[in-house]
Amino acid sequence: MRYEGEDEATSEFCRVFPDVFSVSERPPYFDPKGASHGRLLTAGFHLMQGYFRDDSPLCELVLNDDEKRELDSLWQELNFVTDAPARQYKDFIFFERAEPPRFASGSDFDFARSEDKDATSAAKIERLRAAYLAKAREIGASEEAITAIEQYFANMAADIAWAEQARTAAEPSHLAALERFAERAYRRPLAQIERDELHAFYRRLRQQDTISHEDALRDCVASVLLSPQFCYRLDLAGPDEKLRPLSDYELASRLSYFHWSSMPDEELLNCAAAGKLHQPNVLVSQSRRMLRDSRVRGLAVQFAGSWLDFRRFDEHNSVDRERFASFTNELREAMYEEPIRFFIDLAGQDRPLLDLLYADHTFVNEPLARHYGMPVAEDSPEGWFRVDDAVRYGRGGLLPMAVFLTKNSPGLRTSPVKRGYWVVRRLLGERIPAPPPAVPELPKDEAQLGELTLAQLLARHREQKSCAACHERFDSVGLVFEGYGPIGERRDRDLSGHPVDSTAVFRDGSSGSGLDGLRAYLRKSRENDFLDNFCRKLLAYALG
Repeated sequence: MRYEGEDEATSEFCRVFPDVFSVSERPPYFDPKGASHGRLLTAGFHLMQGYFRDDSPLCELVLNDDEKRELDSLWQELNFVTDAPARQYKDFIFFERAEPPRFASGSDFDFARSEDKDATSAAKIERLRAAYLAKAREIGASEEAITAIEQYFANMAADIAWAEQARTAAEPSHLAALERFAERAYRRPLAQIERDELHAFYRRLRQQDTISHEDALRDCVASVLLSPQFCYRLDLAGPDEKLRPLSDYELASRLSYFHWSSMPDEELLNCAAAGKLHQPNVLVSQSRRMLRDSRVRGLAVQFAGSWLDFRRFDEHNSVDRERFASFTNELREAMYEEPIRFFIDLAGQDRPLLDLLYADHTFVNEPLARHYGMPVAEDSPEGWFRVDDAVRYGRGGLLPMAVFLTKNSPGLRTSPVKRGYWVVRRLLGERIPAPPPAVPELPKDEAQLGELTLAQLLARHREQKSCAACHERFDSVGLVFEGYGPIGERRDRDLSGHPVDSTAVFRDGSSGSGLDGLRAYLRKSRENDFLDNFCRKLLAYALG
């Protein structure tokens, strides 16, 4: 879409602002032989002295007086933050003393050293100005050059003095900001003794260690970040207290690290400051708000990742990628992400907890959808989308997620033992003792099973009394996943070519086949075990 007069305006802009500046147009570079070659803009002196501020065309041709003042103010602010005048002046001393032709050579200039702390003091600037002018007059410099030298030193002295005065005037506000930073880091108001100690530390750094205001502030910030009050959540009872309620600020930390694995936000701290957070209705309201926040990912990664044992799956390297070439880094990352997104949706949308077991939906991106044999949705946010009829593809809920099926496979075959143990131990909370020593191992490669299936080998394994007591508790649960290969892909034959048999007899005497059979068993006999285990794990995590 074009507007009337656009071509004329564009032409005028191009005339005022040429698309190229040649080096020779940008003083001060007075040597014509060096104007087109050499270090040019890469040289520190030329960069700092000649090219630091280059907005003359903007000021002269475009801006009005108010806009020029605003631009000057912004440059002043930049000079204040970066300490540019002092840095420029020290660079001027360094290059004048170090690089040929060295104008500032001789014993009269030996006092001027860029590394000295007082190099930018008013006395040193005045002394160098006098020496510089004397040398200029000695060699017969023109009045124009003398005037330029005087203006340079006057401008630098004024800029440096302004920056120093501005920094001195700002120091109280910096210390106030340091207090606010410490309160944010400690997640509560500072006690008066903490405030006094912080200021005392700052004064000691300035007066005894004689370091700059900026360096003293850096050390104070470091001391805050190294404090146990920042590194740990300290809500212990005092030495004379046996039991006491948590303060509102302690509750805020408990809530935020529980829901987000991070510090409280402003709204939570405001509730704590108002003394309302301990009220049940406020506590529930804030919890619901936090569960709907994107930061609830911290709960999904830290709690669900630890409980379900997939936190480090993004580093999982047990899969033989020559045998399973489809197991790429992208697919591994997608497998890791699936339970996180499922849990975030469950928590944020207040869905039934039993959806973890029985849901008929899941979340996938393109690599995972192709792995599952699902159609790929277009224009999905962040590449992820919800699949509501996932049961058509043998998915839905936690149980058939590829991350758990792959994590609990040795690499070249499935492992009903590991998969069943994961369900019984992680989901149902059973305590299984460690296996006895010298347990005979199954073949590492499923293609080497021979005439027997994995289920038949496990049946033989359970004939040993030392193994039967434990394996009877989880082998059958693991066998229902035999319709999923070593990387969670659906299959109807194992790697030896045997037809897959996913039937099992469960501990309550019922039998079932595949995912539907396991879900029926859980719904009938183990649902309360799952809910009880989840509540125990969540409470333990919430209490830290």
